[in-house]
Amino acid sequence: MNAVGENLVKFDGLYNFRDIGGFITNDGRVMKKGILFRSDELSRLSVKDIDIFNDFKIKLICDLRTDQERKSKPSKILSEQAIKVLNISIQDRSQEFTRFEFFKFLVSKSNSINFEIMMKEIYYNMAFINNSKINEVITSLANQNHLPALIHCTGGKDRTGFISALIQLLVGVPYHKVMEEYLYSNHLIEPKMKKVEKMIKWMSLFQVSSEKIKPMLEVRKEYLEDVYHEIIKQYGDIENYLYEGCGIKKECLSTLKNMLLE
Repeated sequence: MNAVGENLVKFDGLYNFRDIGGFITNDGRVMKKGILFRSDELSRLSVKDIDIFNDFKIKLICDLRTDQERKSKPSKILSEQAIKVLNISIQDRSQEFTRFEFFKFLVSKSNSINFEIMMKEIYYNMAFINNSKINEVITSLANQNHLPALIHCTGGKDRTGFISALIQLLVGVPYHKVMEEYLYSNHLIEPKMKKVEKMIKWMSLFQVSSEKIKPMLEVRKEYLEDVYHEIIKQYGDIENYLYEGCGIKKECLSTLKNMLLE
């Protein structure tokens, strides 16, 4: 069985680029490698990185960031004409901030802010408010002409981690292995998150402590587990959630599974 961490690809300007395949499923099949990848944002790619990236022959990029995030850190791959880019934010609009809005939020709410609750709300919104956007992403990935494909957001940990987990669970990767793979982002993004932590402390005029910030800078088992249990409670399994909850056609889910399994 593929060990967590074996799928990591080293880049100069990316922390969290990896293949989401290679795992043995519950029924003994294997999720193919070289078909779906996940990553953090693509604004810091070096010339060498772009050559490595092009070797994967990616045909579709699903960019899950907000408009604001895309404007502040434009992708280096946008000029590649052969690659289709699907810009679709799966974040609740009420949680989108400009840099100035975030500064005001940090300063005004420094005493009451609870990033752990905020992160759990973000995951709930991804799973139960943004269903139509999940539909769009999964439906696009189920098109043979769009593979190989890359899914990414800013850090590649929450939005990307959630969508990657849904796909792995859909094809039958065991839940404990999906969770291991999800949590592996913490190891990869730690250097980047140290910089983000410093920036947030400055922006809050040092009114927000490192401990308060921490829940936003890492993935936690309960973030994914809470929404997973709620999905199972409401829909029975992931496939039924994607069909009934997100409105994805059964033939589309079947096609995606067939393309991802061997």
